[in-house]
Amino acid sequence: MPIDRIPQSNNLSDPSDPDRVQEFDPLFKAPLFIDIAHHEVHEGDMYSAVHYDEDAASSHVVQIYFETPAVASPQKRVHITFAHEGSGEHQYQIIEGITLSAGGADVTPLNRRRDSGASSMQAFKVGSNKSSNVITYTGGSVVWDDWTGAGKASGGENRGTQEWILIPNTEYIIILTSKAAGIQISQEVTWYEHTDG
Repeated sequence: MPIDRIPQSNNLSDPSDPDRVQEFDPLFKAPLFIDIAHHEVHEGDMYSAVHYDEDAASSHVVQIYFETPAVASPQKRVHITFAHEGSGEHQYQIIEGITLSAGGADVTPLNRRRDSGASSMQAFKVGSNKSSNVITYTGGSVVWDDWTGAGKASGGENRGTQEWILIPNTEYIIILTSKAAGIQISQEVTWYEHTDG
């Protein structure tokens, strides 16, 4: 069944192109739309990175480090969500305002629109005990501290579905720490980069 369209004179038409009009679901007559985050995928401004340890010893870490875009006018801001999981007990921390000392391996975040360009992050690294490249740093403030899987042999998962808007020109490290031997732990970050204005 074809999508119903409203008349071009209606205020839901695109003022820059009158041939583009709002589409409606034919059954419920509800307007069809996509949310902002989905739109950012279409624009080529959505990125993801994942890092894991498939057989972590107790106290092993899986780390993701990045530095947000430099201060500018207009400002490009990082809108980010976090997810982590493990087959046993693990701790998850987001630390803001650190200073990188050493370690880690440079990685390129994946653009979720595969024919689009690179992230505006000033730096992006991953580190872990497994790859013998643990990231070391000084300073910073813990802005999130989460413990998952306590007392549960099967572990657990936690996903922040609400985005955070990060401070520009700031270094962050996300640390997932195993609290049990021989478990699988992984973390994922997904963000879009939106310019003010």
